[in-house]
Amino acid sequence: MTVPPTLDNTWGVALLGLVASSIIYGITTFQLYIYFTHYPNDTRKLKLLAWSVWIIDSVSLGLVCNAVYGYLIRDIANPLNRLVVNRTLDVDPILMGLLSFLTHSYLGHRVWKVCQRNFWFGCLLLGLILASLSIAIASSVLSFRFDLWEERTKLKWVGLAGTILVVVLDIIIATVLCVYLLLQNIEGKRTKKVVNRILIFAVNTGLVSSIMSITNIVTYFALPNTLIFLSSNFIFTKVYANALLANLNARESLRGRGYTKDGTLTLNWSALRTNYNDLLVLHEGESKLTERSISIELTRPAAVNMSGPNRTDETLDRTHQVHLKV
Repeated sequence: MTVPPTLDNTWGVALLGLVASSIIYGITTFQLYIYFTHYPNDTRKLKLLAWSVWIIDSVSLGLVCNAVYGYLIRDIANPLNRLVVNRTLDVDPILMGLLSFLTHSYLGHRVWKVCQRNFWFGCLLLGLILASLSIAIASSVLSFRFDLWEERTKLKWVGLAGTILVVVLDIIIATVLCVYLLLQNIEGKRTKKVVNRILIFAVNTGLVSSIMSITNIVTYFALPNTLIFLSSNFIFTKVYANALLANLNARESLRGRGYTKDGTLTLNWSALRTNYNDLLVLHEGESKLTERSISIELTRPAAVNMSGPNRTDETLDRTHQVHLKV
């Protein structure tokens, strides 16, 4: 890359990317505040996850600020230094990989539970997540072998492989969750509203992150002599951090409306393909459950028609509970 007569399509657009990522970082910080305000009884693992995401995101923003400041301020009298890669940017792929790893691990774990802890599906998700993290680390390590921006084109296929894995993970997680919910024979207006909210949120989360990933790789291949791809990289990291915290904070709103102050909601739900036609009582479990969830109780004995009108399963002649994690 030669020094261009204008900085508009190089460090000018990188500066704009830094501004945009800083705005998203502010939103992420606010999401962290909302999380600890609304979910003080969450498990230590979830709290540690929230803190880890915010800390990694903060370090990433600090490294980016240092690099952009160096190119535009410290090296203003020596424009040839803009041809050399700032080493702080070589560390950022690892941080991006860690954020992607944490986000996909959390979302993938939830979908894996929805799929009744299917072994092969879990192995598929785990393999893709670990492969994505490995490629991010490899990309960072290999970057230290090249000092000039024009030499970075040798690593474009590594970046392409990592981006494809990230997009595949986003699509798999969103698709599996949506298909599972759509296949459930769920009745009741309030219950359907909750399911529709989950569907919309899942699609939006996967769509935004996938668009950012695709934009990143398209700009890298289509405009190799600019730094537009670097600008999208800055934003890419913040999108994943914000997506994870948004998912943590969305659990309460996804439970739907109509709850009383103590979290109790009574409604009729003839669902789960067994035509229970029983009165169900839903309430939040905050003290006894390790995670926030919806607890479903059958308030009277239930009988399931197994093969005909004269045959029922008497083993259900007791109270049942089902815990649905949102």
